Amino acid sequence: MSSYLPENELRQFIDSLPTRRLASSALIRDPRGRVLIVEPNYRDGWTLPGGTVEAGEDPRTGCFREVVEEVGLHLPEGRLLVVSHGLSAGIWGDSVAFLYDGGVIPAETEITLQEEELNSHRWVEPAQIPGYMGERMGRMILSGLEQLETGGVSEFVLGG
Repeated sequence: MSSYLPENELRQFIDSLPTRRLASSALIRDPRGRVLIVEPNYRDGWTLPGGTVEAGEDPRTGCFREVVEEVGLHLPEGRLLVVSHGLSAGIWGDSVAFLYDGGVIPAETEITLQEEELNSHRWVEPAQIPGYMGERMGRMILSGLEQLETGGVSEFVLGG
């Protein structure tokens, strides 16, 4: 006798489970230690290159795919630096965001913006990051910079 649910009941159960959106971005620096940020055209403010992880895609692959699409950079896939849990984030609901090391690129590297999603890009000093990104995302990025030095991974819970 099997204790498994019939397929229709299993489907009902799975459909009742909470969903979370996944996003991932890359912390890309220049030789001076400045961080590459981008200005999306679909919302106010600035962010890091990266975006939504697609169905059937792991966060690291999604991150570096998005980097190619958004800024035209083919980078080695760096290690995980930060995991951030966004809880009850309004229209976005719950989410998990991953921050990966995008490495250091030469200052003269050409950035090719994805015009469908981005207005501009800029290199900013670490101390300027909270002013561009806001306090929460700023803390996450600054923690990512710290993790580059320590070799660790940090975790944040935002909202809730």
